[in-house]
Parts: sequence; C-alpha cells; structure tokens
Amino acid sequence: MSFEQWIDYLRKKIKRLEELKLDPYRRAYRYDVTTTSREILRKYADLQPGSETNDKVSVAGRIWHIRRHGRISFIDLYDHEGRIQIVLRSDVLNKEKHVLTEIIDKGDFIGVIGRVIRTKTGEISVLAEDIDLLSISWRPIPFHEFGVKDPEQRYRERYLDILLNSRVRKALIDLYRIEMTMRKILDSKGFVEIHTPKLQPIYGGALAKPFITKINALDKEAYLSIAPETYLKRLVVAGIHRVYEIAVCFRNEDIDTTHYPEFVQLEAYMAFGDWSDMMSLTEELISESVREIFGDYKIEVKKDDGEIEMLDFSRPWRRISMIEAIEKIGGVKIKEYSEEEIMRIAREIGVDTTDPRRGKILEKIFEKTVEKKLRNPTFITLFPRDISPLARPYREDPRFSERFELFIGGMEIGNGYSELNNPIIQYLAFKEEEELRKRVGGEIESHPMDKDFIRALEYGLPPTGGVGIGLYRLIMVLSGLSSIKDVIPFIYVIPDDFMTIAEQAQDLVELYKDLYVK
Repeated sequence: MSFEQWIDYLRKKIKRLEELKLDPYRRAYRYDVTTTSREILRKYADLQPGSETNDKVSVAGRIWHIRRHGRISFIDLYDHEGRIQIVLRSDVLNKEKHVLTEIIDKGDFIGVIGRVIRTKTGEISVLAEDIDLLSISWRPIPFHEFGVKDPEQRYRERYLDILLNSRVRKALIDLYRIEMTMRKILDSKGFVEIHTPKLQPIYGGALAKPFITKINALDKEAYLSIAPETYLKRLVVAGIHRVYEIAVCFRNEDIDTTHYPEFVQLEAYMAFGDWSDMMSLTEELISESVREIFGDYKIEVKKDDGEIEMLDFSRPWRRISMIEAIEKIGGVKIKEYSEEEIMRIAREIGVDTTDPRRGKILEKIFEKTVEKKLRNPTFITLFPRDISPLARPYREDPRFSERFELFIGGMEIGNGYSELNNPIIQYLAFKEEEELRKRVGGEIESHPMDKDFIRALEYGLPPTGGVGIGLYRLIMVLSGLSSIKDVIPFIYVIPDDFMTIAEQAQDLVELYKDLYVK
C-alpha cells in the first residue's frame, strides 16, 4: 500500500483501539516477562510433537509474521534472544482480548501469557491464554526477506537496517561479547580499565589528522582523541602498571570500507613487558574471543558475496618481518637496495611517493603487494624507525623498531610495540616529526611535539609493552561484512527533510493531546 493508505490504516487502527479502551499508550506502562524465546526452546527441547504442558510463561516481543486461519492464528514473535511461535486459539484465549487478534499486525509489540506446547508439526510454541498490545509500529516495516536494499536508507534509518539485517545485528552483539571476553582476560591478569580524556590540548598516540573543536569556557582550541596511548602510558608512570581502555577514537580522515572517522579500539599497556609479550597477549585476547563466539578456533566466515572463507585462530600465529614479507609474499626484492632504488620500485608498482620517508615508502610497498594476501592471523614485525616515533629501537638493529602489526582477512587489525621510554630519544623523535611537517607540509601524517608527555617520561617509565586492537575491523572479519559502516551502530549522516506521522495526521495529534501535559 502507499504511505497515504498506510496513514489511513493507522488512523483506523488507533481509533478502534481507543474505542475498545485497549490503546497501549494509555494502559501499557510495563509488562512482566518471566522467560525468553531461547530459554523456552532450550528447556522444552525434548517435548514430543502434539504435547501440551501446564507450564505457564510470560513472553514479550515484536510480531514479525502473523498467519490467520479462521479461529486460530500463528505469530512469529521476536524478543532480544530470538524467535518463538505464539498460537492464538479462540477456545483458549481470553474472550475480552480476542478482538486484538484482528487488530495486531507486523511490527507491533505484544505481551503473551500462556502454556508451552509443541504443535503436531513439531514446533515449540506458547499457547496464548492472555494477550496485551504494548506498542504499535507507526511506520510500515519492509518484508524481512527483502530487508533494506537502498544504501542511503540503510545508513540513514540505521535502526531499521539493524532490525531487518540479522548479520548486522549479530555483529553488533558479537562485538559486545568480544569486549566482555577481552575485559575478563585483562582483568584476570591484573589490568585496570581507565578512561582517558577525549578532549585534549595536544593530540597524539598515532599518525593521524585530528578533529579540532573549541572549549568555550576556556576560549581554547582542543582536539578529539585520536588514540589513548600517551595518556595510558602516563598512567603507567603514575604507578598503574597494567592499564587498558576500550576507547572511542576520532581521526579526521577518509571514509571507505575499512576507515571511519569515529571508531573503537582496545589499547593495553603492561609494565616490565615488551613487544613479544604483547604479541602473546594479543593472540590470547583475539583467539579466546573467537572461541567464545563460535565455540572453536577454526571458523567459517560467509562474506557478502556468498564466498566461504576458513580462518584459523589457533595459536601460535605466524610472525614475519616487513622486509621478509615484501620479498617472500609480495615477490618484490628490496632488502639490499638503496633509497633511490626503492623509490624507483615504488613508482613502478604505482605507490605514491609524496611522503619521502624510507619507512613510509616501504610500508606502502607492503600494503600494495602483501596486505591483502594475509588471511590467517599474521604478525608483521620490525617496522622502520622513521614511521614508529613511539616505539623502542630494535635491540639488534636500531634502523628498525620493536613494532608489530597484526593482519587478519587482508586487513590491519592491531598495532603494538616495545614502548619508547627514554625521554631524550622521545624528544628527538618528536622533533624530527615536527621538522618533517614544516618541511613537507601539513598533509603529511606526523606526531606533534608533546612536551607534557616527555615530562611524564622524565619521571621514569619502566620497560613497557603496548598494543592497540581495532575492534570494528576485527568484527568485520569475523562477520564477513565488507564495510566498516555495517558494524558501527550509528554513523554520521546529513539530516534529511521528511515528515513525521504527527505532521501528516493532525487528527492523531488531537487524539493524544491530553497526554501531553506541559
């Protein structure tokens, strides 16, 4: 039906409920729920077809389908844990409520009290003895089989997409389970979660462009946090030797399938550890999260295009240096080449060479030739020093840093290192970044000078290992969803111009005016 026809249907439905004194917005303020769909299906799994119990339950949820067959109706009811069938029989249902079976429709919320049965066709169900309408769907919900196909509507009406798209909804729930699992592991190891400031006088902790805002009360510019790193390390200086945060971060950069300006990552820092300890911790955090969700370390991931990919999270994971990966996996020989020869190779394979740092060129060659080939969890180690200003020099060759990045499913998922704890070297690294920015221009990603952080290091930072894990990208890989926007609950959209129901149906406004008390 057209939207105008829907409004007319809605108008008649609400007025009918008003006449029957069953309007949920006047009478349904709460509902006692005693169990869930999942618990019913689990508890009565052995019930035989055609059997009825005397066990009464109270459930509530949204109607997804309703099938009417004369004096009996069947409802697919969804709560927050899944689906349960509701059977409405005229000889069992409260006679005063039977009229509701003619009014309720897809999208409405109902509460049901009844007995657990298994139908002759074998479906565990609730045979309703009483039913209450708790809320109605004021807008038509698309058929579940088709969902929201328009990309604009998917992200603009995100709540509708999550409602209709079970893969997206599961990804959001699985992300919560990942966070809980990681928290449990870290807490068991003596880590403490502390929230760092999101408004900062100097941004830092990563090479990224910040969002700039203003604190009116101070008449000062501020930056939204691009990473919690420098503040978490200040806390290690302060005596909290094992600290972490599941942090919201902001980076004012491009939006594509794997990047979004607002994202969530876990960062953890452990005093008296190094990059090797953090690789082992990262393995444990992710592999145990995978087992918690899927029940195994080896999983099948179904992608948007229908392809099935097998991923193995069994420990230990592969470790290979960036140079070795470029040569052995990417097939590009660079180990003994000069900077000029590396620049030539980069141009030949289509790598942007605007940023002149040797390390940045090598990183871009790696991204071009290797990254997408890394499917199972792989640690890429020994990043060049000139693109790792917060990491310690590699103890065997100071041209490199004790830094690793984790790749899964062809994407970077994590970044960690032995933390640079010498305030003199840290000052020199920041100074070099500052001079590069002046020389090349503000478009180059570089770390600003942060004297307060250096002052914190001057009070003494013990040998420390740190890691950051991108949780949105991790759940992308595990869910098989191809865009990071699909695993973010709500993204930024430019407000559109549309009319609410109240603007289109003045008679419904008049109907509820008495409930709007100023």
